Amino acid sequence: MDIQTLHKVVFDKFLKNRKYSVFSKDIDHFLDKYLDKIFYMPAILELQKAMKENHYIAIFSSSPSFLVEPISKILKVNEFRATKYLFDKDDRFEKIELIMDGEKKAKDALKLMKRLNITKKNVSVYSDSIQDLKLFEVAQKKIAVSPCSKLYKLSKKRNWQII
Repeated sequence: MDIQTLHKVVFDKFLKNRKYSVFSKDIDHFLDKYLDKIFYMPAILELQKAMKENHYIAIFSSSPSFLVEPISKILKVNEFRATKYLFDKDDRFEKIELIMDGEKKAKDALKLMKRLNITKKNVSVYSDSIQDLKLFEVAQKKIAVSPCSKLYKLSKKRNWQII
């Protein structure tokens, strides 16, 4: 299932017309309980190394912003982009405003590179999904993180780093 379809199915089944406050009150508890189990330590170690070297860190995620934002704060990254949902006047999930797919990630990464005045040779991309091929194209250094099988095979073929 592609990322667009996945978001539409999940949104319609679990979120649409439900109050955001029902979800938001449990996010911190959820992250406290499960985040250590969700994090992939080799990737976290790479992130910590990059931070020590004063790299500019941006997360581009297809996950909903209401999850990515607190995770970004915990990780202390410079900025993030994520899928956005709109809410109605009663604070209920109304519709999907933007799905942060691989193509959108690549476009936003290029805008960020331009804003920071950096070139492809100074950019590293980490991803687990074959759907992020467009994002990989903006970087010189490509790292597959616990990749899906298609990305694993492609990474092997192209000699990309795999962690």
